[in-house]
Amino acid sequence: MNKKIVAGLCLWGFSSAALPVLAADTDPQQCLECHEPIEDWAGMTVDEIIAEAKAPDNKRHEANQALTDEQLKLIIGELMPPK
Repeated sequence: MNKKIVAGLCLWGFSSAALPVLAADTDPQQCLECHEPIEDWAGMTVDEIIAEAKAPDNKRHEANQALTDEQLKLIIGELMPPK
């Protein structure tokens, strides 16, 4: 099989998997509408923050149910200052 065709198919396959992830609503500024990360998440681990973000009883966090832990870690990493 032609190498260009194989490379094209691989690129197409990877992009079809990556685009839905990139298109997900992962705007960290949305969190700042309700949260002050330094205060609200003080003393919490990233895993605890993710668990709260995905809590099904919090109606304001319904959109977070569709996000992966990796996406939430990226958001948290942008909002939390480095230690």
